[in-house]
Amino acid sequence: MGRTFLHPNEALELVLNNCEDYGNEKISVLDSYNRVLINDIYALNDDPPFSKSSMDGYAYKKEDENKESYILNDDKVIYAGLCDKISINSGECIKIMTGAMIPDNCNAVQRVEWTEEKKENNKIIINFTKKEISNNIIKKGSNKKSGDKILYKKFLLPKDIAILAGFGYSNIEVKKKINTAVISTGNEIANIGETLKDGQIYDANAPMLVSRTSALSCSSKFYGKVDDDEKEIRDLLSKALKENDIILISGGVSMGDFDYVHKELINLGVKQIFHGIAMKPGKPLFFGKLYKKAVFALPGNTVSSFMTFEIMVKPYILKCLGLEYDNNYTKAVLLEDFKRKDTERLEYVPVKLVYDETRLSIQLIKYNNSSMISSFSEANGILKIDIGVSCINKGSIVDVRFL
Repeated sequence: MGRTFLHPNEALELVLNNCEDYGNEKISVLDSYNRVLINDIYALNDDPPFSKSSMDGYAYKKEDENKESYILNDDKVIYAGLCDKISINSGECIKIMTGAMIPDNCNAVQRVEWTEEKKENNKIIINFTKKEISNNIIKKGSNKKSGDKILYKKFLLPKDIAILAGFGYSNIEVKKKINTAVISTGNEIANIGETLKDGQIYDANAPMLVSRTSALSCSSKFYGKVDDDEKEIRDLLSKALKENDIILISGGVSMGDFDYVHKELINLGVKQIFHGIAMKPGKPLFFGKLYKKAVFALPGNTVSSFMTFEIMVKPYILKCLGLEYDNNYTKAVLLEDFKRKDTERLEYVPVKLVYDETRLSIQLIKYNNSSMISSFSEANGILKIDIGVSCINKGSIVDVRFL
């Protein structure tokens, strides 16, 4: 009897149903890049916290729309950061700099470019040469009020860090980085930097998986490459399981004579959730748990490893971090015919997504099989082909997602 493989949708549901919360910690905002907030963030104060000038010019009390001249109060210049209480009399103006606090009895600023200065009776008169459309004042709380939401749960980008700092946050609570182990298997694997021997290929999986997990706020460690040897695999897996929350091991998970990974995971007490999915590439994927620890044994071919990470591992990590995984596809137009022979699995094909004016279109790229890592040099998206579909005609509307 042939082996039955899970539909990828069923497999993903099992993955998401087995997520864990790996905890929170408080850190400095200065160290918060690419960390994940545990809660939405609210303003600690009004933005701006006082009414301020939006440009260099002269602050005054607008009494008459037709008034074009004001006596300069030359006592001082109001600069950004000056907090002295300054009183301006009716008919007077005072020089003010961008970002400086507006005097209480002023309600407008005339930009300096639209003024000219003259002397009359030992007084300096500021003539307004052009009428302002705006008052050129950013009023207290006009951007955000104290208590307004300023950030939602997300990966923090530099612009978000500026927002946190701008509202007075010095420390914030974030999800802890998830300790992640990366292991490569195979007699044919050579580490980058080594000289290739006959029959060997370079290990592309480990650098790819370390970088992808690091980008998802994981603390990633490469445990090295291990040969197809049962004891070596068992010993390295045992060490990785003790020290990490997630273990990613690539290769040695199929049905070959030297594929020992599945056997040794079971021997170490890992509970199998599933082994094998109706997905191309990525059929031999294994997912299991040991208490709160998750194990993903990924296929050895790099495109297969990349795709299974994108479709299965990434959603697991995101949900563990408290984030919603967006698995929605968008519609795009196929620019040429697509054909395939194997229709028994849901297939993900790397493609190039381009905009033709406002229309999203799909260009097929050279992609022969899941060992063709060079296909990713052009790919910026994934085309999804459902089970049972052998041909898609040019001009068809299909499901794609950006990488």
